[in-house]
Amino acid sequence: MNKQDILKLFGIFIQTYSIEDKNGIWQLQSQRFREFWDHRVVSSRAPELNDAEIDEIVRILDRNAKGNTTASEVVARVMIPQGAWRRLFRQIKTDSHLAGALTEVFTRSSEVDKLSAAIDKVYKLNEGRRNNLTGKAGVAISALLAAYDPFANSSVVSLNHRRPVIESFGFEEGPDFEKDTVGRKIPLSNLAISHGFEKLGIVQNARTISQFLYSEGVSTLWEPGRDGPVITTTPDPKPDGGDSSDFVVIEKHLEDFLIANWEKTELGGRYDLIEEDGGLVSQQYKTGIETIDILAQDKRTKDFVVIELKKGQTSDDTVGQLARYMGWLQEHKTGGKPTKGIIIAAQYDTRLYYALKVVKGVEVYLYRVNFKLEEFKPMVARQSG
Repeated sequence: MNKQDILKLFGIFIQTYSIEDKNGIWQLQSQRFREFWDHRVVSSRAPELNDAEIDEIVRILDRNAKGNTTASEVVARVMIPQGAWRRLFRQIKTDSHLAGALTEVFTRSSEVDKLSAAIDKVYKLNEGRRNNLTGKAGVAISALLAAYDPFANSSVVSLNHRRPVIESFGFEEGPDFEKDTVGRKIPLSNLAISHGFEKLGIVQNARTISQFLYSEGVSTLWEPGRDGPVITTTPDPKPDGGDSSDFVVIEKHLEDFLIANWEKTELGGRYDLIEEDGGLVSQQYKTGIETIDILAQDKRTKDFVVIELKKGQTSDDTVGQLARYMGWLQEHKTGGKPTKGIIIAAQYDTRLYYALKVVKGVEVYLYRVNFKLEEFKPMVARQSG
């Protein structure tokens, strides 16, 4: 990637990104996270954590957190459900060994070898637990590090994103993404990105660099699966009473919303999201043919449930995809045992009706988008008398 082109893109970026103002915000965010960690999570004398105070911290960590907006200053889109964050922090508080190991991660963040060993220790302690802390992509640990010190730790929290950044920009340093432990991958990839930009002449803190990497015109240069805007307003190409141009579909957003708010949905009461190796794998679950939008498991029977979103395609295409995934699971995952399918759509149409008369074990859920404007009326400050 040409150095001058990168410098030009960065120059455009900082015209609208106030580094000084953002640094001030993140100094406060970091201070709030550290106080929460030291005085509420680690302190043995502190009372049990409540939802409200955990949610306040999650709003710093995760874009999808309850109460956040597009204007919120957040570490990243971590994709851990709100309820899972709450359970995780409560589990850390009641486990002094795990809390101590994570504290060591924070305090060793400036020493690569010691940080690597500290992260690997957390992964070892947390082995076998289903709490989203220690997945292969390292998103939770990296997000916590970025909240603790956003200026030294990248807000590109997924190793699945750091690797293409390093490779796309031609940065020479970095971990062995195939062989190294997660404990080595996180600090070494963080350094590779920081040093790589320094060599280009862009000497900025990790937060600023991260925002630049996800900015318009830059993310498409490296981000996996991105070759342009993700927003599409394409209606069903063969209208049959189904989705019409009245429904503006933001493809990933509905899927992301379901994952982030899983426990509050109708689906969350009946089905569990799937974790493998400590990380959530339900979203965009990889099969031998294509990727399933969401793969879940029945809470009672543990049977697999394939969930497909009907978005910008015909009902025939959606049913065909669903049937292929169900068939693949029966052959490769369930030993021939039938799986269940769910289609989520804006409207139910005649093609879905007739197709599902012969494709058994499939349910349809309809989503509704409620949009409301409320006038903002600022409070009048009391005058001291």
